[in-house]
Amino acid sequence: MSAPSHEENLSPLASTDRSTWFSRLCEHTAFWMLLILLGLVFVFSLISPNHAFFSVSNFFTIALNASQLVLLAAGMTFLLGSREFDLSVGANVVLSSILAAKTITGLAGSPDQVAMGDYPNLTVAIIAGVAVALLTGTLFGLINGLVVTRLKISSFLVTLATTTVGLGIALVITHGANVPDIPRVLQISFATNKIFGVIPLPVAVSLIIVCLLWYILSKTRFGTHTLALGSSPNAARRAGIDINSHSLYLFSLMGLLCGVAAVLDISRFATTNIGGHQTDNLQAVAAAVIGGTSLFGGIASMSGTVIGTLIPVVLSTGLVIMGLDSFYQLIVVGLIVIVAVYIDQRNRQRSV
Repeated sequence: MSAPSHEENLSPLASTDRSTWFSRLCEHTAFWMLLILLGLVFVFSLISPNHAFFSVSNFFTIALNASQLVLLAAGMTFLLGSREFDLSVGANVVLSSILAAKTITGLAGSPDQVAMGDYPNLTVAIIAGVAVALLTGTLFGLINGLVVTRLKISSFLVTLATTTVGLGIALVITHGANVPDIPRVLQISFATNKIFGVIPLPVAVSLIIVCLLWYILSKTRFGTHTLALGSSPNAARRAGIDINSHSLYLFSLMGLLCGVAAVLDISRFATTNIGGHQTDNLQAVAAAVIGGTSLFGGIASMSGTVIGTLIPVVLSTGLVIMGLDSFYQLIVVGLIVIVAVYIDQRNRQRSV
């Protein structure tokens, strides 16, 4: 008699456990989006000229391009998990970057010195500029939270309104022109600098922040309260959670991350970008939703958000390498968002 095969040695309970584990995995939107991401990487690596897509340098370029968006998407993950929105993140990034740039160029030296590229007070100016960006972003988010919690207005409407206010203030300050003469040392010493000659510093900063936010969301009481707020505000209130205070923390956190993104923005491009952040809000929401965070609150995935951030960046990079218009990514990302929302709704219906 031949020896029993490995499959024959599996007990029915073990087979059931594996089946249950796989079924649960298939219920997660992030799992399907990861398969899409890996599929895109495989296809572009296979069909790109000389397999240029599949290289370490290109992967780090992708990570660098995603380093700002992933911060905004991470903050949006917390807000969506609590059943809130922030559509003003693009305006926040623009305003924070402008005030930071104005601070740096104003403190680095006299107008003539700055125009000539001479910055006698460079260190103080950069420290003050970073502080201004973080403070501006946090204050912007705090104002959003105060209006939402105190006036009891939908966060969707509030942040839609503060988008125009923020952009209006930015345009008044700059008269519609980008801030010039930002020290290129920010670009050389930070944005293009690499740890061990491999990992760009902005990528390392974003990775550390996202890992910290993952821990807060999944391992701390703050994260539990955030998802409880999104699942049922009334139940969260009865459980003793201060809903207004917690919402203020969430909007302030979103603002702080906008400030960090603003610092990365001006350091990478050595200029402000007034017209370049108009779709940041939708991209951040899309990244979070693609990754499995529910638009209806109560469910959030930080690791999924990272996947959701990488998908459009991989698409854009791959299309450029192929010599195609990168705008096709907008069509594909929109379709993926529809699929992600459908999966979320289907899973919710099953759980009812």
